Amino acid sequence: MKGNSTFKKYLLFMICSALIVGSVTFYFHVTDQKKRTTTIIIRNSELPATQNSSEHQTTIKVTEKSIKNTKTSSTKQSSRTTKQTTTFEIITEPLYIDINSANKDELKKLNGIGEVLASEIIFYRENNGEFRNIDEIMNVNGIGEGIFNKIKDFIYVVNPTYEEDIEDIAEDVKSEIDESVNESETEFIPSIEDIKPININTADVDTLMLLPYIDEDIAEKIIDFRGRSGGFKNEYELLLIEGLTRAKVAEIMPYITIQ
Repeated sequence: MKGNSTFKKYLLFMICSALIVGSVTFYFHVTDQKKRTTTIIIRNSELPATQNSSEHQTTIKVTEKSIKNTKTSSTKQSSRTTKQTTTFEIITEPLYIDINSANKDELKKLNGIGEVLASEIIFYRENNGEFRNIDEIMNVNGIGEGIFNKIKDFIYVVNPTYEEDIEDIAEDVKSEIDESVNESETEFIPSIEDIKPININTADVDTLMLLPYIDEDIAEKIIDFRGRSGGFKNEYELLLIEGLTRAKVAEIMPYITIQ
């Protein structure tokens, strides 16, 4: 009986030991699995905004063996240099030069105009007066159509004039003079022969002044006399007009009448 009791105790001890060992083994197995699975959160908050990823996070589950490599890779990724391309917009005003006032340095900015040609332009300007138009710059020694075509869109003169304009103005003036002369030539100016005899009782001042020796003063005296006397009764009454002599009246007689 004693032997059976001892065996039962031993068997119970073994069962308890097995349960304890199994429990411990299971506990450490579960604990080990929890330790071997790690969550790593990488926040890319330091990435440049140009990557279109203002701020995002990546979750990676790795085993314990790969944690070191992942950390190294993440470190490299976060420290990676991103190449940026910056575009600068350069705004410049168009070159536009008055060739009558520009100095040598300003003229040299024109395409094809160097030190020598800039000096030639200034020399021409000083010796021939200002450029009347941009085409005249081709009169400068060394500047032909080739250079002119390169610079014509970048130069100007104030109030330009061209040969055609001068010729047109001259033609207009000539036409006006010709018209004035023609009008003078075609205007009919009557002579004493055309209108004789002149009735001294009805003629006005201008008509009386067509007579020999009759000026404006004598013509007004004739009109005043006929108004006071009721008109001339005969042609010889002209002798009563101050300023007329017998000889003058004798020359006037063929051209007058009282009817």
